[in-house]
Amino acid sequence: MNAVVIDDEKYCTDVLTILLGKHCQEVNVVAVFNQATAALDYLKSHQVDIIFLDIEMPQMNGFELLFQLGNVSSMVIFTTAYDQYALKAFKFNAIAYLLKPIDKDELTAAVKKSGRFTPLSTENIAHLHYISRHSVPDRIMLPIGQELIMVYVKDIICCEAEGSYCKVYCSGLNKPYLLSKNLREMEDILNNQGFFRPHTSWLINDSYIHKIIRGDGMEIVMHGNFHIPVSRGKKQEVMDRLGS
Repeated sequence: MNAVVIDDEKYCTDVLTILLGKHCQEVNVVAVFNQATAALDYLKSHQVDIIFLDIEMPQMNGFELLFQLGNVSSMVIFTTAYDQYALKAFKFNAIAYLLKPIDKDELTAAVKKSGRFTPLSTENIAHLHYISRHSVPDRIMLPIGQELIMVYVKDIICCEAEGSYCKVYCSGLNKPYLLSKNLREMEDILNNQGFFRPHTSWLINDSYIHKIIRGDGMEIVMHGNFHIPVSRGKKQEVMDRLGS
């Protein structure tokens, strides 16, 4: 497999190239770049199997590079030191990444799994480019079956656990999206303080709360007539959060 290594720090490209040579001999590094613009020019005229791509680079970050490149048929393995929101997006959409400093075992595992990852679509790239500029998103992309559906966060009323799946209820829709991710993963990708979990099975948008029914079996009634149970241990947290 032919590969390109892109990172603005020479030390990082040197280390990754050495690790690949020692532990991933099936990978042939054909080019190394410490400037994103030079890498972009190369990739526009050369097809490779794998791109090892740093996220944080001056002038043009990794997401912007892919956005400008357009259609990407190569496998992309991102490398990053600290972009926590991006990591949540990667996990959510099964996108390959490596945390710096790169561990040889994680590197070899990522290379072995590379054939099982779907190349990034233009929608994926646009989404990653968007989140690179927004620490808290105002829209997210939901993988629904074979489609990626763009949803505005403000339109999400609530999410309901459904085993290892979750249902996402949105304003203006008659039925929920069924997402092949669990509720915890959905909470992570939203990364939004306006959402909270009054019950283990529910994640709600507090801007859609209509009223609270107090008593032993406390309920939150949402606009759209969703009745959300409140766990016994969450009652005080709910009252404090809503200033009641």
